[in-house]
Amino acid sequence: MSDNKRNGLAYDLSLFEPDPKEKKSKENKAAKDDKKEKNDKSKVIRLDTDTSEKAQRRKRNPLLIFVISLLTVAVTAICGFIVYNNVIINELNEKILQANKVIENQNNLEAQYQLQIDRKLTAELVQQYAETKLGMTQANNAQKEFVSLTDGDVGEVINEGERDSFFDTFASMFSGS
Repeated sequence: MSDNKRNGLAYDLSLFEPDPKEKKSKENKAAKDDKKEKNDKSKVIRLDTDTSEKAQRRKRNPLLIFVISLLTVAVTAICGFIVYNNVIINELNEKILQANKVIENQNNLEAQYQLQIDRKLTAELVQQYAETKLGMTQANNAQKEFVSLTDGDVGEVINEGERDSFFDTFASMFSGS
């Protein structure tokens, strides 16, 4: 055996071959079994290879495939719209935040400018400008006139040009006026 290993043979295959006596007995048994099978009507059905492959193949329903494909496309489209809308909402929120910052900055500038105007134009400066440049004076008691109204005078507005609406006419019929 060591010589066989050196020559590249790992096993002696002749040991695994059946004896000629065993061969004959197996052939005789197989012939007897065939005769029994012919005589016995067994319930085993032998199929051709073509029919067995067809039976093993999975039958596909084209309508089911179409419906599943349609649902997959719909789910994908809905998910895409959701993502797209979230992106748009985020962008609009950022624009709103930027606009609010601009408005806040403008309001701060307006307050600063109003303070500067108030500091420059005091009531005393306005009075001095009116007296010197425009020749105006403050009103005194001699220049003031008081008007008194009597309690008995009452004014009433009459609109003869306007007509009553349909609802006013209808309401006056039931009110008796």
